Amino acid sequence: MSRVRVTAPFSALVDQEVFAVDERSAQLIVRAPTETVTIDVAGQHLTAPTMVGVAVVDVDGLEADTSYTALLSDAGGRSLGELGFRTRESIGPVLSRFATVSDVHLGAAAFGPAKSLQDTGDEPQTLRCARAALDEAATWGAELLLVKGDLTDTGSEEEWDLAQKLFASSPLPFLFTPGNHDQWHTRELDPAAGAQLLGVPSDPVQHHDLAGVRLVLGDTSKPDKGTGDMARIERALLDAIDVPTPVFIGLHHHIQRAPIPWFWPPGTTSTNANPVVDALAKTNPSLFISSGHTHRNRRHRIGPRGSVTFTEVSATADYPGVWAGYEVSATTIRQTVRRIASPSATSWTEVTRQAIKGVWPRWSQGVLDDRCVDAVVSTS
Repeated sequence: MSRVRVTAPFSALVDQEVFAVDERSAQLIVRAPTETVTIDVAGQHLTAPTMVGVAVVDVDGLEADTSYTALLSDAGGRSLGELGFRTRESIGPVLSRFATVSDVHLGAAAFGPAKSLQDTGDEPQTLRCARAALDEAATWGAELLLVKGDLTDTGSEEEWDLAQKLFASSPLPFLFTPGNHDQWHTRELDPAAGAQLLGVPSDPVQHHDLAGVRLVLGDTSKPDKGTGDMARIERALLDAIDVPTPVFIGLHHHIQRAPIPWFWPPGTTSTNANPVVDALAKTNPSLFISSGHTHRNRRHRIGPRGSVTFTEVSATADYPGVWAGYEVSATTIRQTVRRIASPSATSWTEVTRQAIKGVWPRWSQGVLDDRCVDAVVSTS
């Protein structure tokens, strides 16, 4: 299993970083007090506007498994340094593509422990971020979107109306499973009623087949509770993954590495989830499991002898503000987490970067290998 590599010095990552790399493209983040930045790489001369001092730049048309150096400069032509990176190895012909979002939190008016970070835009900031994420995933070529919980912030009718507005403007077909915020104790609509409003199923376990992969969504949420429960859907999960193809399972709650949580928010305990994962791996060893909930990017190996790839993917609604794209080949399910590049989104997600006195990015962002992950599978 290949690992992605970036050759910029660590000290430069504060202001310049490679956020995502796949076989043919890279996403570069450049922070500078200038209206535009320019990037010279692979014979391309790219200019990108900055929003609140940051530019999110997607560089396409690259060669697989090749080293590149991007030269960065500001609007006046002054050097901002350089970023070195290597594209990922080829996984062979891509059979299908899908995307995920999680922790969209439509209706949230502020962010941070004291809700001190607020947006003054004309349109709700979380709606702007979500719309941009869906547009970018559709342009990238996703065939289906999986919404992994916390679509709303408190389950209010107004927030579900925002969700209906969001998906009505998107060309992407989607499936949805609720999170703990959709089950908030003050909710005005239950998630099942919200799903009906959106015109999608509300079954605890759902599946959809694409070329080379079965996509499964599992509802780990509990009414009025913040924690998850994977054991209650074990039987339905086992039935859904009992197929001859690889399976991607999307959950809202992360799988804790211990019975007792050591960070907030608590997820599904290891004692609850691990026996389920073991049973799933015995039924179908070609598994990739991914969750939201923690608002951070991490990769883990779980299951029998660490045979199952498990990732946590950070939120769409706050820094770094992401969506995840997945490419499926005959040998690999490839995850690439991308920042939402639209300035309409970065104008808010960069504000949330200030949370917890600037510590939030160090917690939420993860490293490149947390975001860009290959799971070796077999379609035979």
